Amino acid sequence: MSASEIRKETLKQLRAARTGMMSVEWMLALEKADEETQLQAAKELLRVHHAIQKLENAELADIRDKLLENEAALAQGADQLESALENLVQVKAVLKAVAGLLVTAARIVALIA
Repeated sequence: MSASEIRKETLKQLRAARTGMMSVEWMLALEKADEETQLQAAKELLRVHHAIQKLENAELADIRDKLLENEAALAQGADQLESALENLVQVKAVLKAVAGLLVTAARIVALIA
């Protein structure tokens, strides 16, 4: 896959995560979660949004090598996230998948902690 395609696929998955994490289904499931999980969800949503912004604004030439180096990890993280997003009521599973993809994305662009 080319660096451009890797970036495009990563952005697609991050946008899907953001959409899922702003859905009614997610909000209803989150209301049932404990306070710590709710706080973690809010932080992860902020990190997802930040990652999207950074990847959209990054010059492809500047991140090309990092995208190619992390292609396998990004693909695995995207697959795990896609699977987790199929069942938004499993809040902790979604948060784990989101966090996993963000760890890899942070290797490419600087993200907030």
